[in-house]
Amino acid sequence: MAGSDEQNTLLRSAAPAVDDVSVSLTEAGLLTKRTAEVAALYARYRNWSEVKRHWHDNRVHERGSRSSAQKIFRIIKRRLLAGASVLPPVTRLAELVDECPTEQAKAQLFYFYLIQEDNLFRFVLHELLRRQGVDRAEWDVSPKIVREVLSSFRYDNGSEIEYADSTLHRWAQGFRSVLRDIGVLKRPYDDKGTTPTIDFPPLHLGALYSWRTKGRAWPSHPIGWMYLFQPQSAKNVLLDRVRASDRWSVSQLRGQAVLTPVGTQNQVK
Repeated sequence: MAGSDEQNTLLRSAAPAVDDVSVSLTEAGLLTKRTAEVAALYARYRNWSEVKRHWHDNRVHERGSRSSAQKIFRIIKRRLLAGASVLPPVTRLAELVDECPTEQAKAQLFYFYLIQEDNLFRFVLHELLRRQGVDRAEWDVSPKIVREVLSSFRYDNGSEIEYADSTLHRWAQGFRSVLRDIGVLKRPYDDKGTTPTIDFPPLHLGALYSWRTKGRAWPSHPIGWMYLFQPQSAKNVLLDRVRASDRWSVSQLRGQAVLTPVGTQNQVK
């Protein structure tokens, strides 16, 4: 079942330039534990040079490979910085991480930063949700389907993606690994994904992402919750949880109720 016209519009990705696409997912998955370490270090030192020094010292001691540590650090830093326009800064992210009761909740937070930074990941995610629809109980995210979607990718000049089959196979495995980390896939060899549970920190971040990208109409277009594979039928329950939070407020604008993050009422778009 394909998505509605409205969902299709929300989930269409602009074709990126060749230089704006990488397959770094083959080198680094969601990296929940390590990303949490980097975020905590930045919240402590507020300086990327200090963060790099302390993180490398710990990683080299544990793993004995400085080049590996440097590569992973670059990828994590790039992801965390990519979300600056629509996601909380790293210091605020670290606070949300501390509030997470599970590793899955932490993974769901970092998932948004991956989506924002990785054009190829975002395209495949959009296409899977657009083709199959958001309003369903399960999604086909088998390796075959992921590879089919990946093969349909085009750059802004119309050219196809050109990587070795082995690289694309590893990328598809990495994509599915991310879905396992956020709870959509329960086991490594599952082909069907289901709606994951979401604790308040990623629920809040999904709402915040939706508000910053869709403005005051975000409850009608909760793109952040779509990314978390939350069907339309769950929206009212999720909105009730947001309204009950002291981080969100309801105000009136031209006779209509507007749900916004606390402290941003004058920023309503």
